[in-house]
Amino acid sequence: MTARPADFPPPFDPSAFVVEPSDAPDERIDVGVLIVGAGPAGLTAAIRVGQLLEEHPELRERLGDVPVAVVEKGKAPGAHLLSGAVVNPRALRELFPGIHTGDLPFRRAVVREGVYYLTRKRHVRIPAPPTMWNHGNYVASISELSGWLAERAEELGATIVPETAARKLLVSGGRVVGIRTGDRGRGKDGEELPNFEAGSDIKARVTILAEGTQGHLAGIALDHFGLQTRPQVWALGVKEVWEVEQAHNRVMHTMGWPLRGGRKWREFGGSFIYPFGENHISLGMVVGLDYTDATLSVHDLLQELKTHPLVHRLLAGGKRIAWGAKTIPEGGFLSLPDRLSFPGGMIVGDSAGFVNVPALKGIHYAMKSGMLAAETALDAVAPGRTAWEPGALDAYDRAVRESYVWKDLERVRNLRPAFRYGFVGGALVAGAALNSL
Repeated sequence: MTARPADFPPPFDPSAFVVEPSDAPDERIDVGVLIVGAGPAGLTAAIRVGQLLEEHPELRERLGDVPVAVVEKGKAPGAHLLSGAVVNPRALRELFPGIHTGDLPFRRAVVREGVYYLTRKRHVRIPAPPTMWNHGNYVASISELSGWLAERAEELGATIVPETAARKLLVSGGRVVGIRTGDRGRGKDGEELPNFEAGSDIKARVTILAEGTQGHLAGIALDHFGLQTRPQVWALGVKEVWEVEQAHNRVMHTMGWPLRGGRKWREFGGSFIYPFGENHISLGMVVGLDYTDATLSVHDLLQELKTHPLVHRLLAGGKRIAWGAKTIPEGGFLSLPDRLSFPGGMIVGDSAGFVNVPALKGIHYAMKSGMLAAETALDAVAPGRTAWEPGALDAYDRAVRESYVWKDLERVRNLRPAFRYGFVGGALVAGAALNSL
């Protein structure tokens, strides 16, 4: 009998993170729109709320002294963010109409690019699939992008609360009414230290969960309200930033080695090499976590990749100056939640799984979902309305389904599953699926 990991879940009870408000009215924090997570999705939502409040100042008074607040667990916005990243500027231009590209926080435009198939010692350049064309896109640091978005949000009146973890969902009468923050000043065994400070209730008219990949409260909401029936598929990305002797000006993606292409291994992924400034390179390896070899290590694969002549030549004489890793939701359209809204709140960005794996894009989808959630939130708190009434936030689900986010993900929905047949079989099936669109 085969044992499955799903048969041995970790000792975690989601219901323990759904609680009634407990702070007295004079001790709790009341806000209008509460956003959990200061990444691209959450900050875009905060900016869009601020823009709409400027257009409708009567709503600002209705939302109280703190009309929009962003809770962020990191030391500052961007502190916990990690990505490649090549950014499609579509959402930024939509958020800031008329803005000049030179005013956006990009490192450089994509002017040259290539896709390569690797064997142990050799490489061959192959035609880039249409989904991977990056003409008109830009290399960026997502940490820097979020710092820049945070400044824009604060200029529009958003209150950003860093170093504050959203620990529990406040649910009253079957609807989300805010969050409870985590305690501060506890030791490794949970004991209270001299600087102990208990968490607080933050009550809100609307709560937007923008925690990024594997969001804690997003997962709690999905479970509590039964929003998802199809499981997510995860990948792990490991990235290094190198300072090199010679400037690099080409966006590169690789397939093949050091991954094994056989069907029995189910090793789906590849690498990216991006010019990251005058003498810096962003180098990473992304591998789907549905592989069959339990001894596989994505970190070790990246170290192997650096020994390939194509990559070694780029890094020769350089030094690694940063390293990090993160998960990526790559189930795409087939793993999206059945619903994205629930009584009192909405889920946006990577927490919802808005990642286009064949295009290696997700940031502009996250930002677009943040804009749509913000617009829905402001409509739901207009005079005579409340976000807690049945169907108050259904407009968010409809808006996402009518947007390019939904259309783009639906268009490539069969490409990722095709690679269960191995690299060659998967490439043939994926190519046929793409050409039939």
